[in-house]
Amino acid sequence: MTNPDYWQDSLNYLTKTDKALGNIISQFKDYSISSRGEAYETLLRSIVGQQISIQAASSVWNKIVKIVKTIEPSEVLLTNRENLKLCGLSKQKIQYIYNISEHFIANNIENNAYWEGRSYLSIYEELITIKGIGPWTAEMFGMFHLLEKDIFPLKDVGVIRAMNQLYNNGKKLDIDRIIEISDTWRPYRSVACWFLWRSIDSEEVLY
Repeated sequence: MTNPDYWQDSLNYLTKTDKALGNIISQFKDYSISSRGEAYETLLRSIVGQQISIQAASSVWNKIVKIVKTIEPSEVLLTNRENLKLCGLSKQKIQYIYNISEHFIANNIENNAYWEGRSYLSIYEELITIKGIGPWTAEMFGMFHLLEKDIFPLKDVGVIRAMNQLYNNGKKLDIDRIIEISDTWRPYRSVACWFLWRSIDSEEVLY
């Protein structure tokens, strides 16, 4: 697994800037992050992971893989809705997955060259035009596929829970305080979030 070129700089910066976060980083010295390399799979995994635990999402995804075999748009569109429902997907999530598949086919998105050389903002704006992809899913794509270093998913339940534990003894932080803390991590907010997720789950967050 090859870390992004900014990885060590980000660890040095965050450890120096935020002692509490630095303690978490020191606990997971072997932790690393890399892109799966498959944009389509990353988006589908993000849809599956919406509003459920990491463990539950992993279980659902493994069932999908068994029935679809090859995770590509045309194969997914040929998969019966009822079979996808049996994997643990809601009707809404199934439709979202179909919408993404249709977008990939309509735009001839066959490899990662489609995303290369583009700003994260332009990619974000394209993704949120697909019904089912909101800010959070687009942020997960930026963090786990594009490996953008400075994304902060403000509405991610896991990140907020980890911050509550780390900075307020498990009590709920108000939104202004959450933003204030996260601003100190710039320009490496994504890296901070990767470690926050790692601190509260035995299973790594991967999309």
